[in-house]
Amino acid sequence: MSMARIFGAAAAAIFFVSVLSGCAKKQDEAAPGGEAQIPQRYAQDAQMMEAALKSDPGNAGLLVQLGNLYYDWGEEEVSKKGELAQPLEKWTKAVHYYKQALDVEPGNVNVRVDMANLLRYTGDVDEALGHYRTAIKQDPKHPQARINLVLALGQLKKDYKGAVREYDALMKAIPEQAANTALKQEVDSFREMLKEGRK
Repeated sequence: MSMARIFGAAAAAIFFVSVLSGCAKKQDEAAPGGEAQIPQRYAQDAQMMEAALKSDPGNAGLLVQLGNLYYDWGEEEVSKKGELAQPLEKWTKAVHYYKQALDVEPGNVNVRVDMANLLRYTGDVDEALGHYRTAIKQDPKHPQARINLVLALGQLKKDYKGAVREYDALMKAIPEQAANTALKQEVDSFREMLKEGRK
């Protein structure tokens, strides 16, 4: 299972800030033959699941599994290839399957947050923000939804006032998550931007 889909508060802040910047660094090569086997395994699994989906197109569990597979496949490309990675095709497919799963089970908050995470990287930041907010309405104590809303507002939209406001809401809803050191430092930088007269 992908680290990005199971991270807690500490990893959430670090993951959001570092995944794309990490693409600029070439990672260590896999063991001989390993790099070729990983995409082949993903491709085989995807082919099997997509074939099964044709006979059961409304199977939410299968749709989520396909979304997770393409999420992880794209993440694998980033970790193995660094700046040479081209994960967007995989992540776009993951979003496609997550959306279908949410059509069947709109209350699946974890899937909604996973999809929002990927929408940030495929360039649909406003859509991602909307899904984080929907997830928070569905589950006000969902840590990844709240943390990533704070970070997306501050880092991507440069809406420092909004980010600080959402951090304050996080502190009220789940204070133990707001206490994360990396997250607090990031929010402190947003506060500094506000003092300098930025948004």
